Amino acid sequence: MTVLALKDVVREPGAIYYIRRYRATANLKLPTEIVDSNIEFSIETGPLGDKIIDVELLTQPNYPALPIVKALREFINENDNAGTLPI
Repeated sequence: MTVLALKDVVREPGAIYYIRRYRATANLKLPTEIVDSNIEFSIETGPLGDKIIDVELLTQPNYPALPIVKALREFINENDNAGTLPI
């Protein structure tokens, strides 16, 4: 199970400066097929610079959710560190 891309990433407005909320479509490669899933995720930055990434699947593919969420967290963290997410 791998995450191929995040498409249509939109940042939702928020009043708390250390929490960023997003909506996106995740392109996922499952063992039997490639599917798109709508997701919401947030990135919370702690006082020491640590990041807490919370992912919610809005459309559940026919695959267990735990490996999908784990792969999405890693992919989102890589994209955030590279600076490719909307500010």
